[in-house]
Order: sequence, then structure tokens, then C-alpha cells
Amino acid sequence: MTQPLEPLRMLSTLRSHGVAFVLVGETAMAARGGPIDIEAVEICIPEDPQNLRRVCLALQHLGAIPVGPDAADRSSYETVAGGLDVIELGEGFAELSGRGSDEDLGGGLVARVASMADLTEMARDAGDLAGVVTLAALEADDVHIVMEHEDEFGPTREARSGPRWVDRLLIRLEGVDEFLTRTVYRDEHQMRS
Repeated sequence: MTQPLEPLRMLSTLRSHGVAFVLVGETAMAARGGPIDIEAVEICIPEDPQNLRRVCLALQHLGAIPVGPDAADRSSYETVAGGLDVIELGEGFAELSGRGSDEDLGGGLVARVASMADLTEMARDAGDLAGVVTLAALEADDVHIVMEHEDEFGPTREARSGPRWVDRLLIRLEGVDEFLTRTVYRDEHQMRS
């Protein structure tokens, strides 16, 4: 039976066990501002015996059950917090981690997330055209965001802090109340006529 996905719970457990990992795949795209339509959490880990022990402890804590066929460098698990795919990287892990950045995922959880270039390359290698398109759109939209609004003192520019995806969401939601109000009143007016 598939458990509902709780990525923050899963990543917090990995972090609390001291697991070195880089977040990749759909979860990394969501952390970078992409759609939050995640089927499983994907992480890359180094081929380090100590880290593998910590991964095993975290998997036990999450009640992990292996699912599907294991490849030489990839394994999948069903946990109490949803699906988890673990990809072991040899020497490439250091470069992947070095190009990535620490991102605040919310709830006080900070995780290393693969760079946009690495995520795009992984999506291309996997034949994920939708992922490549999403990442290209995110990269084009990746600018420093300053919220502009008008208050009783006139126009105001306010630099936002926190995760960039929150800023993008706030910008996309600007004006939604006016749109809904116009839509509702226009519809009522048309219905009365």
C-alpha cells in the first residue's frame, strides 16, 4: 500500500541521522520553484560506508520496504512517509554537491539541492521532456524578486527573504482578489440582466 508522501518528514529523518545527500528529481524542482506534484523523493548519496550505515538507520526509522528491481547504483523504497529513490554516486557526488546549494524547504529544514544545470541534465538523460521544459521556464524566471505594492504612503519596494518559490507564488497570486471580485460581480450583473 502506498503511503501519502511527506517529503519534509522523510528529509528531516535523513538529516537527523546525519545522512549526506543531494536532493534531485521532482522534489528538487519543487524546491527550486517548480510544480509541487511529487510522486517520490529522490536523493543522491556518496559511496561512503559510514554514510551508507546512516542511510540504513534512517531507512529502518522510516520503516522502509524495498520496491521494484534494484539497479547497481539505484534503489527504491516505500516508507511510512512515502516513496524514496536513492541513487549512489561515486566520485560525481562531490561535484554534484559542490554545484548545488542549501535551500530552506520550510519548517526549519535546510537541504542541499542540485543545481538547475544538473537537474536539467538529469531530466534530459531520463528523457523527461516535461521536466526539461519546467526547468527552462524556472531558469528564465530565476531573478531576484522585489515585491512592489502601493500603500497609504505611495509605491513601495520591499525585498523579500525566504525561499524564492514563496516569492514567485506571492507574485502569481497578486491581483487574484481583484480578478475574483470582477468575475463574481460581472457574473451577477449578467445574471440580473
